[in-house]
Amino acid sequence: MARQKENEREAVQNATRSKLLSAAAAQVARDGFDSANINDISTAAGYAKGTIYNYFPSKRALMLALVKDIAARHVAFISETVHQTADPQERLERFFEAGFAFVSENLAESQVLIITLYGHDRELRQIIYEAYLPLFKLLSVEVIDPGIEAGQFRSVEPTKTAGLLMTIYLGTCSQVNEAGRPWLSPQTVSDFAVHALAAGQHTQDG
Repeated sequence: MARQKENEREAVQNATRSKLLSAAAAQVARDGFDSANINDISTAAGYAKGTIYNYFPSKRALMLALVKDIAARHVAFISETVHQTADPQERLERFFEAGFAFVSENLAESQVLIITLYGHDRELRQIIYEAYLPLFKLLSVEVIDPGIEAGQFRSVEPTKTAGLLMTIYLGTCSQVNEAGRPWLSPQTVSDFAVHALAAGQHTQDG
């Protein structure tokens, strides 16, 4: 019985924390980090003003947790989609497909990532960089390397090329229309990446 109550309490706490983070994402996406108000976030999530301090000791702690949470979900979503196929070219296509899908389905959270990536807060940018390291490795080790071995991709330096692909992805998905959605399609971007890496297109390492 005690275990059941503990599980129920933990479930409630997790749900509350999730709602607070979601409300924080909405306000940060609208007003930016500096203008976000911690009390407004609490009430927007449906709780009393002081509730947020049971989960985050300060606004700064909330912002750090928010960026880590969004980045982790972003990375997990892309990785899970990529791993649904073993073909290197299809993996590259799914990388962009999943990345753009996450942006379109999580507009506020994605705007927070964009604000962080192009913002002045070095600590938050470092968190994003560290959170995205698994995607660099995914592209390098599980997409580019096997693509070269299979003869699908030309001979390139995998780590540098992974960095370039990440730059292309983050740059293109951050270009959004008035509705907050990317103005380029994932197919357009993945076609460009696949063509650039295609074997036979070049003879010299890029």
